[in-house]
Amino acid sequence: MSVTLQPGQHLLSAAIAEASRIVSETGELPRLKVIAKALGVKKEMLKTVIFDRNHLLVVMADVALQRLLHTITQQMSGCSSPVDQLERIAFAYIDWARLYPQEFRLIEEMPRAVFEAHPRLLQYELSVHDLVLKILQRAQEEGYLDQDEDLIMLRAMSHTYLFGVITKMMLGVLNRWTSGSSDHEAARTAVRAFSRKLFKPERAGSRDNLGPA
Repeated sequence: MSVTLQPGQHLLSAAIAEASRIVSETGELPRLKVIAKALGVKKEMLKTVIFDRNHLLVVMADVALQRLLHTITQQMSGCSSPVDQLERIAFAYIDWARLYPQEFRLIEEMPRAVFEAHPRLLQYELSVHDLVLKILQRAQEEGYLDQDEDLIMLRAMSHTYLFGVITKMMLGVLNRWTSGSSDHEAARTAVRAFSRKLFKPERAGSRDNLGPA
């Protein structure tokens, strides 16, 4: 498939969009020559903005993580309860993975050494981790969690659970366990169930209006 650059369209953004399209079709990160051919440019020109396949992976991850942070910000808007805020962050991950499944897979499968070699990617990850920990600390202070709860381990457990839910959703098998709902709805329901088991019911019962799922 040949793609023509639109007037004023930046080569980098066009290359990322084309790479995402190819990944969604093939499940594999394309070679630069494939992207260059699809865009109708020389490989040498493409390499002025994307140096190699590792760099392509990094810039795709960068854009995807920016979208994730934006989605988290939108989901948390107007939400005051720490319990609800944590649910909204989980919903943001679910919605983001559903909208950008290929980017989700690429980031999760990215070699740790490649990820950690790029401070911007680390900063995105750490900002979310820090946010979750601060909300857990506030939940503990407000009585939703026991005072001796290991918040670092709790954060790790929550991420592991959420990753499993999203993976099942993306495989299209989550609704096998929740008859009558879509995989996306089932994922959100699973997050709510986890939250209600995690936090003390006498406090978790006082909640902001979550609105429609």
